[in-house]
Amino acid sequence: MGVNEALLSALTPVRECFDFAALDFDALIQRDIDDARVSTELIPYLLDEQPRDLIKLFPPIVVMVLPSEEGRNRSADYYPEVITEDLPPDGQRAWSLRVTRSGAVGSEAFQFEQPVIEGSPLDHDLVRLKVNTHRTRLVIIDGQHRAMALLAIYRNLKDQWSDVRRAPYKDFYREWTRVYVSRFNLRAINLPVMLCTLPHLDATYQGDFDLKRAARAIFLTLNRTIHKVSNSWRRLLDDNDLMAVFMRRTLSAIKQKDNRSAHSLRIWNVELDQFGDKLKIQSPIAVTGVNHVYYMIEHLMLDSGDVSGVAPRSGKFYKRTNLDDCLDRLNGRDELGSAVADAIKRDSFTATAAETLGTRFYEWYGAFVIAAFERFAPYERHNRAALSLEVQIEKHMDRQLKPILFEGQGIGRVFEAHRSILKQKLKENYFRTDVPEIEESARRLDATAERINRAIADFRTERATRWLDDLSDKKAIRTEAGVAHPKLVDWCNGLFENVLTTVAFQSALVCGFFGEFERAAAKDKNLLTQRNESFEEYIGQLNDFFIPRSVARLKKLIQVFHGEVSGDKVEDWRFVPNNRTFRSVVYRAEMQPDQWPKYKYLMVELWRPSSPALQETVKAEREKCRAEVFSALHDHFRTDYCRNQGKLEEQLTPQELAQIFEQALDAYAGLLQNLGAAPLDRGAMKKAVSTVPATAASEAEEEPEVWEETGDPV
Repeated sequence: MGVNEALLSALTPVRECFDFAALDFDALIQRDIDDARVSTELIPYLLDEQPRDLIKLFPPIVVMVLPSEEGRNRSADYYPEVITEDLPPDGQRAWSLRVTRSGAVGSEAFQFEQPVIEGSPLDHDLVRLKVNTHRTRLVIIDGQHRAMALLAIYRNLKDQWSDVRRAPYKDFYREWTRVYVSRFNLRAINLPVMLCTLPHLDATYQGDFDLKRAARAIFLTLNRTIHKVSNSWRRLLDDNDLMAVFMRRTLSAIKQKDNRSAHSLRIWNVELDQFGDKLKIQSPIAVTGVNHVYYMIEHLMLDSGDVSGVAPRSGKFYKRTNLDDCLDRLNGRDELGSAVADAIKRDSFTATAAETLGTRFYEWYGAFVIAAFERFAPYERHNRAALSLEVQIEKHMDRQLKPILFEGQGIGRVFEAHRSILKQKLKENYFRTDVPEIEESARRLDATAERINRAIADFRTERATRWLDDLSDKKAIRTEAGVAHPKLVDWCNGLFENVLTTVAFQSALVCGFFGEFERAAAKDKNLLTQRNESFEEYIGQLNDFFIPRSVARLKKLIQVFHGEVSGDKVEDWRFVPNNRTFRSVVYRAEMQPDQWPKYKYLMVELWRPSSPALQETVKAEREKCRAEVFSALHDHFRTDYCRNQGKLEEQLTPQELAQIFEQALDAYAGLLQNLGAAPLDRGAMKKAVSTVPATAASEAEEEPEVWEETGDPV
């Protein structure tokens, strides 16, 4: 085998190099590959026939020579000890040779040889790098897409897709058949490669760094100025943001869960690579995402405790580098010492400080973030349905579906893009040979897409069925097959997609609890010992509302979020919008993440803590929220009345003002009745109209953060 072919065989995308299931998030080095882009853009560039003999040249790919942990399929933190020695001339060379070797002779990880001429080692001419591929992996740090284009062509020519980690991606490249590719002058293709070793990061290194952090730093530095990396993946790889470190700590704990776990939450329930302009969860299996968790952690650690009422969270938290609030919450000055604590910032800290604070963060906050996704019943039933689907796919050994639905970071999005583009190419007669075989590849992709759609439909039906499994009269809402009626499946899907999986709702679920708990604990320090019990009580009371035990309670839940339910039998049910829903009463505009205090108010209405200190705090917050909500609602009704009647507000008569007040009160009372909450205090609402600014419920103190996600694969 020639040198070039040997290098092609040894080059490894990260997804094929290390078993994702065995890695924690601190071991992540790269993101996944957009195979659709490789197959539809980069391979055609290599095989472009205009002109036929033009030399094809990619920018260099960057490859890290990483040592493997002995007996484990993961990278080590450091090279074996690196020794440098000068060898005298011998019979085969007339010059001295400087050798930098990692590991003992015979079992080296790598060896770098530099001729020494006139006492100085050469940096280029006659320099040689030897790599032991049994002790190291050649991991592509930058340029995975460029490298994959050439690797795919090579593997199709050599039929090298049988490896279990390669096989799931074979279908993306089937159209580049051996016969078709052989028509081109492949010898003209050049792929420059930069091989990187960092000899000072060996077993003797005593500093605050390691090879995985070095690899991530190289990747982020290169991609920060070339192609934009998605925010979610940047946060997964960022070692210079303490909030990202806390997030990885939390996600690693999720990743370690298996069949012995008491709950069904798994890492596939977290969308890791989020794209889209509104951060909406794309994976049907996911219940949250990297950016959702990051947003929560950012607020939990950096908020100054001033979120009260239903006004949106104000301030641009991404600009906050001071850790005073974070250190106060994590008892950082006692844990680290005042001198160390006063010196660190969000973007400047030691690994030791990150480890110490990370441990405390997980114990006091991170574990509760996870608990929210395990113990809030709609999420747990979603996760159980996903786990059931995974078992079925595993049982049938479907090699295509499992990576798309459970293992990849956006593989489903990539798969659909590839299928669509291949169809378009066939329609445009792009291929001139092997068309029947390529058409068969397209049919195979269509068949896979049908299986994906069936699996997702079955999952959603299973999720709705499990959600409503506590109903005393299950037959009333189920089909003859024993599953939830399609109308309820659609309603369940809508509630998940538009409410339960949003950043706003999930932030309210977690940050809303901690905001009130910390306010109460500031008055009663003994409450800190009741954190677990208080959270369990809080989640349990929310579950009592969100998991209905009768058809009447189910209708109330639907009425809170969708409107009136008309019709007797479920097949005749119609959801009729009215002015008593949460969105009609509390907030009528688009629910951006910073508007999460609106959902917090919903939870405050359902929460009745038994702790006297917490009870007092929650009651005060509930009354403040009610005053702000009613003031804004009354203002909306008054404005709407004036517009319809063609009047100015100062022209309204006392009778008209009384009528507007009663209409607003009736709408609000309807929402509270469906929530099962205490009725409104008419006197307090009259006072709110005259004393509470209506804008408190709708405007931020400053321009809110815009949470958008973009990113182009590199």
